[in-house]
Amino acid sequence: METFREIAEARGYVSNLMLTVAHAPDGVGPLAALGAYCRYGTELTARQREIAILMAVRNVRYLWQHHLPLAYAAGLTEEQVLFLRDGRIPRDMDPIDTIVCEYTLEITAGRHIPPRIEQAIHACFQPRQIVDIALLTTYYMACSALAIALDVQLETPEILAHEQAWQARLSSPPDQADAAEEA
Repeated sequence: METFREIAEARGYVSNLMLTVAHAPDGVGPLAALGAYCRYGTELTARQREIAILMAVRNVRYLWQHHLPLAYAAGLTEEQVLFLRDGRIPRDMDPIDTIVCEYTLEITAGRHIPPRIEQAIHACFQPRQIVDIALLTTYYMACSALAIALDVQLETPEILAHEQAWQARLSSPPDQADAAEEA
């Protein structure tokens, strides 16, 4: 299947989630394309992406296991990760990361964004970045629902290790990536 080749080229392997969704062949390609954009095409830092992703997948072991190492690689601490897993905002985050947490938390709760958070997100981010956060969050919420509904099993430790090695090759160190984005 051409879509599997494209997924493997973009991600280094085809996940159990995508293999399961492929039972609806016309659906897997668009889902994979949105996922590729969310992972590699947004105008967010790796840290901002992983904060939003962890908030969106916090109750889904399948996706949490995939993104936990990426969150640490993006500079999140163990304590921050534990707060995110509980759906809470870490106290020691900088204001921009805090607003990503607040905005994502409102999206995942299915609530209208309160004016204070709406004003803060617009003060910190460009319109495209705001849409990127919303797309990223809702994409991973959809993946979470699919993983639960279709009982997707976590890949083997070997596959997860391969994924992490692939991601490490794609990413520069967080401080270099953030410095490049600030330039």
